[in-house]
Amino acid sequence: MTVRRCVMLDVDGVVVNGRPEDGLSWATDIANDLGVDPAGLQKVFFKPHWPDIVIGRKSLLDVLSVCLPTIAPSVSPQAFIDYWFDKDSWLDDSVLADCDALRAMGATIFLASNQEHLRANYLMDRLGLGKHVDGIIYSAQIGAKKPDHAFFDAAAKRRGRSPQDLVLVDDTIANVEAARAAGWHAAHWESSSSLMRLVEAAFEKGMTEDR
Repeated sequence: MTVRRCVMLDVDGVVVNGRPEDGLSWATDIANDLGVDPAGLQKVFFKPHWPDIVIGRKSLLDVLSVCLPTIAPSVSPQAFIDYWFDKDSWLDDSVLADCDALRAMGATIFLASNQEHLRANYLMDRLGLGKHVDGIIYSAQIGAKKPDHAFFDAAAKRRGRSPQDLVLVDDTIANVEAARAAGWHAAHWESSSSLMRLVEAAFEKGMTEDR
């Protein structure tokens, strides 16, 4: 397998899969645990503010400081963030093992994800993903998110790679299609997928197309 290519790996739905105890959404029990109404959270926080937060135009802490008093006055922004990140942290050990094996073979692996700044740091440091990958490229960092073409252009530029040397592994079809439209190789991740097999297939296809 050629090692000059770089794997860009999605996070949520691939590496991280919900609550550690059962894989359900991090917000499944938020009403009971924190007294936060999920519908209110969507209406007051996620729908109006998340699109700007995830591309770095707004600060997560600042927005929560404004929104939480209207839906959960007793919950501080930091307590909410701690709950969210802790409950959305089930790691797929088989994916991490494949990351380690691929890097041992000489491949370069970066996380390529729609994230805001605080969770991006949490993923790399507190969850320890930085031990298994070479870095992270995320939407708030570059000001664009998948599947926007600008995300893929910026990611390629940051890595100093041509599009044909990049392989995206992602569980969202729209992102896979957008990566291919940007000239990348891409593979659709499913729950039964093997990262090693997907990457090897993408590399082999790339080598065939390069001939």
